[in-house]
Amino acid sequence: MRPIFQPRLVNGPFGDPALYVAVLFERRALLFDLGDIAALSPRRLLRTGHVFVSHAHMDHFIGFDRLLRVCLGRPRPLALYGPARFIGQVEHKLAAFTWNLVENYVVDLASWCMR
Repeated sequence: MRPIFQPRLVNGPFGDPALYVAVLFERRALLFDLGDIAALSPRRLLRTGHVFVSHAHMDHFIGFDRLLRVCLGRPRPLALYGPARFIGQVEHKLAAFTWNLVENYVVDLASWCMR
């Protein structure tokens, strides 16, 4: 029987931590840690529904900006999970941007980051 989950180390064993797990037959994926995720196409990132970040060191969290840029405004929610105080760290990252164009998006940003 073929496995339903297809894990892939995005940057190999020695690069920034990021594990992309495709769920076969469902066009969805999970992402564990957000190291450098430039190797993941926007199509793959848009399949991601849940992101699990072990801690917010730069090598585990630097890919957040790329994920945000690709997924902002998409109709599906993106669930972010992390350790204690993680949502505060996400809020600080979001506060660093100017949001003068956010009204062009159909999805509410607060709903997106809190789910």
